[in-house]
Amino acid sequence: MVDDNKKIAKLKKAVLSDELPSFRRKGRKNLVRYFYLLVLLGLNISMPMSMIERAQHKLSVDFGSEVFLLVFIFCLDAVMLPSLFFEVKGVIVAADSLTIETLFGRHVIANEDIVSLKLPKFLVWAVLRTKRGFYLINRRDIPDFEELLSLMAPKLTPGPS
Repeated sequence: MVDDNKKIAKLKKAVLSDELPSFRRKGRKNLVRYFYLLVLLGLNISMPMSMIERAQHKLSVDFGSEVFLLVFIFCLDAVMLPSLFFEVKGVIVAADSLTIETLFGRHVIANEDIVSLKLPKFLVWAVLRTKRGFYLINRRDIPDFEELLSLMAPKLTPGPS
C-alpha cells in the first residue's frame, strides 16, 4: 500500500515536472548483448570459412561433422538473434506515444499504432505488437515492469488482436 502511494506520487511528480517516465535496462546488460552479437558474428563467419578453406586446400573434411556444426550454429542463431534484434533496452512513455529503444536504434510509436501487449507465461518477454512489427520487453531486465504495464494499459486499443 505504501509502495503504491510512493509510485503514484512519483508519477504525479514526473508529470508535473514534464519529465517523461522512462524504464531502462542496466548498461552492463546491454554490453553483454553486444558481446553475444560479436560472438555470433564470429561463429557465423569463421566456421563456414574454415570449412571452405580446408576444402580448397584438399585437406580432410568430415562433412558429417561440418553439417552438424552448421546446424548447431543455426540453432544458436535461432535462439539468440530474436532477442538481440527485437529486445527492448528502454521505454519512454509519453502521453501520445511510446519511444522504444533497442540495441540498434530508437523507434517512436504512436498510441494508435499499438496493436497488443501479451504476457505469455512460458516466455520471459512481454510481446508488444505494433502495426509495423513487434518488440520483446524483458520482464526481468526492465525495472518497475508492473508500473510500465500500468502506464501502457490505457494506450492499448480495445478490440480483437
